[in-house]
Amino acid sequence: MPRKSLPLGPESLGLIEDARIDLLRAALAVRDDDSEPEFDLPEEMPDREDEDAVHAFRDRLIEILSEFDPDELRPTETRSRRIRALASGKGVTSLETIVVQKLDHERAQEFDDQPDPLCRSIWAFLNARETFEDAESFHFARQFRDHRKLYDAFEVDLETATPLDAASVDERALEIRIKEVLELKPAISCTVRALDLPKTDAHPASIMLIVRHGGPLSSVYNHRDDGRRAAIYYRPPNEATLIYTPSLRQIEVCADSPLVRQQVSDTFAEVALNHDISRKPLTWKRYNLTRFRSSLALERPAIEGYDISDARVLEAEVRLGHWRRKLLLKVTIDDDIEEVADQYLGARNVFRRAERFSRIGIAVVYSRTGDATERTLSITISGTKSCNLQSHKDPEERSLGFMLLQEWGILSAFRQIDPSDLRAMFAELIKLHDRVEDEVTGQYLRELGLDAQRLIEGGLLERRDRQDVVLIEDGDIDGEGAVKPSEKPGMVRTVGPFGEEAGDVPAGDLDKYSINADWLHETILRLLKPLLTRRGLQQILDPDLTLLGAMEIGGAEVPLYFARRLNDLKTVERLDLAMRARNQAGVGIVLSASEDMPSHLGPNVVVPLLSNIAPAEEEFAVARDGLEMAFRSNFALARGGATPQVLRSGKQSGMLHVPGKDPLPLTGPDQITIFERLVAASKTGSPDVQVKDLMDGLGSRSPQQAFRPKTWESILNVYIAKGEKRGYWRLVIDGASPEPAV
Repeated sequence: MPRKSLPLGPESLGLIEDARIDLLRAALAVRDDDSEPEFDLPEEMPDREDEDAVHAFRDRLIEILSEFDPDELRPTETRSRRIRALASGKGVTSLETIVVQKLDHERAQEFDDQPDPLCRSIWAFLNARETFEDAESFHFARQFRDHRKLYDAFEVDLETATPLDAASVDERALEIRIKEVLELKPAISCTVRALDLPKTDAHPASIMLIVRHGGPLSSVYNHRDDGRRAAIYYRPPNEATLIYTPSLRQIEVCADSPLVRQQVSDTFAEVALNHDISRKPLTWKRYNLTRFRSSLALERPAIEGYDISDARVLEAEVRLGHWRRKLLLKVTIDDDIEEVADQYLGARNVFRRAERFSRIGIAVVYSRTGDATERTLSITISGTKSCNLQSHKDPEERSLGFMLLQEWGILSAFRQIDPSDLRAMFAELIKLHDRVEDEVTGQYLRELGLDAQRLIEGGLLERRDRQDVVLIEDGDIDGEGAVKPSEKPGMVRTVGPFGEEAGDVPAGDLDKYSINADWLHETILRLLKPLLTRRGLQQILDPDLTLLGAMEIGGAEVPLYFARRLNDLKTVERLDLAMRARNQAGVGIVLSASEDMPSHLGPNVVVPLLSNIAPAEEEFAVARDGLEMAFRSNFALARGGATPQVLRSGKQSGMLHVPGKDPLPLTGPDQITIFERLVAASKTGSPDVQVKDLMDGLGSRSPQQAFRPKTWESILNVYIAKGEKRGYWRLVIDGASPEPAV
């Protein structure tokens, strides 16, 4: 017989195999929630010196846990992963660094007395959970630094650098201020913990700030024992980790939301560093290395106060298809790196075809005006966010380096887009956010009238690589063409599938950019906030649906939502299910980024944003009167209308209205036809329709086949039910379905 697979995950199994048995049993016995199963582990521990008994004990634990389902073992697997993460690699030093600061001498000694890193990690998890979690935050911050995910680095232009350590940080003042800027409700707690990070080989001495607070209210569906589903509301824990390095005057911050990253950084600079951000805002820098695709040569710019005698690229690294594969070329200052690359790698070498440069090293030979001393400045740029200039001790040399990078078009600094400019481009930002793909081309941005460089500086876009294939539909050429260099500045040459010349196009049109979807979402929500009469209700119900709060209409509060991608039928179907589950909130307004959209989502009126943009001189970005008019006009239909009806909005979409019920979006001609026939039968007074007549010409034998399983489950006996006789179906009018025919 084949061997039964173990339900245990690799982390749990690794913990059982490696941990000391007394600590192991204690770790497996942890239950963080009453819903977790009790494993009934053996109480009696074998002699740790008896290898056979220890081995049998481990086997017994595996046997006990194997009686449970993988879903029941998932919390144990998660805890095992956390423990093992701080017992290997950089996790060990992360845990040791925090333990030294947070535990008193006696408990720190007990930690040190544990025989190995895994035992120390388990001990900390069991006996000093807060310290363990702080060490996790530090460990994750290191990973964010390394991988650049959910991460930003800001620079503080301090006039005078004052000594700062964790003890001098006013944690309470930061808590109050952060709670204020994040607009957290009074009932939501916010905690701030400051820790000193000692100097390492890779990083200077720093201060780490851990900010924890409750996030926006969210919900999940719970399948109950009686077969029904009900929403469970909860407040997820949010965390931001900030690292300030005094010697670099740099703030690094990790958090899910780009807005939170900026706000927490601003608050730290104001409260802890006494920095006036209104006069000198924090800046972030982005480095664009795509210019080196066309040439590795650097011109000698004219910088006032300096004489630049030479500037050369000495090091270039590209990624080969996958991030783990790379090619690095290094030369001396006497070499021309382009000539070396052409000589040894070929004229059409990988540096000229690179998708992405990951590292560029530059040497600059210069002298200062009035000083005959020749100096050399080394600049190393790694990726889009990292440059060694910030670690230079000489501020004059740092300034020169950044000026050079700006002259060469490599550096762009973050500049907050003025609110009036955001208002002016509000419609275009809505269209950008409504896209299915989170990547756009320069041509698309140009057609929208958006300045790519300005959006990059404002954090809404990040530069990616360039298209190397283009679709050509011009005259006799029809198909995919290749992109070649052009002799004309700012242009590229397109070549048809058989080598035909297809003309030049602007190089900027083929540049690709990724949309910073989180930051764009936050920006749009900030522009919509003035509509709200009650805030603090913001809740992300779905990646494409957000509860903003409530606005007042006719003296009553109306829920206000923002939705995108409603031109996609699958998205409409998914969001309608979510909204019908929230029908206790009453009739609301859904602001739609899409112009092609349903008229209702659940018991809510859908209003297109782009048709209600307010004039620039008005207070709101959206015309409030237009929203109120649309709401009042469609309120009755949102409650089902006076009579059953199907309203078509195209060949592929429609809306079913039944008195007393939420409107039901219909997607596809089959769904529309089925309910049109049921509505027609209901109006004649003979509501039951034989399935043969109901499905005539539709290519299926049952109405169930026209709907997705989740949708069918939600509408059965609510909008459609079996008739009094077998083989018949009817529209449900009064909310109570008849007894099914037997």
